[in-house]
Amino acid sequence: MKTRIDYWFLMPLTTESLISSLGLGIFCLIADKLLQFSTVQQNDWLRALSDNTVHGVIGMWSWSIVIGIKKKTDLGEVLLAGFLASVIDIDHFFLARSLSLKVRHIHD
Repeated sequence: MKTRIDYWFLMPLTTESLISSLGLGIFCLIADKLLQFSTVQQNDWLRALSDNTVHGVIGMWSWSIVIGIKKKTDLGEVLLAGFLASVIDIDHFFLARSLSLKVRHIHD
């Protein structure tokens, strides 16, 4: 029995994937500018929530470009990618041994 191997990186670029990638790049630039507003920067909770939301959107958008959503089950993968991308900074809380959003220096 032959095994079929998918090489996603050898797939041809489609107009859809190029437009989606361009849109993702534009979203990243706009989100970065929005996260720098003083209103966001002055509120620790708003900054953390906004940053995690942006990470989640980027994760979902990126993964949907990679897999090209074709079936209902792909949505689960996209949501998982978004979740994982949004919790990417959780290690900072473990290192700080605190749930506080205030900056704390960590010493070895």
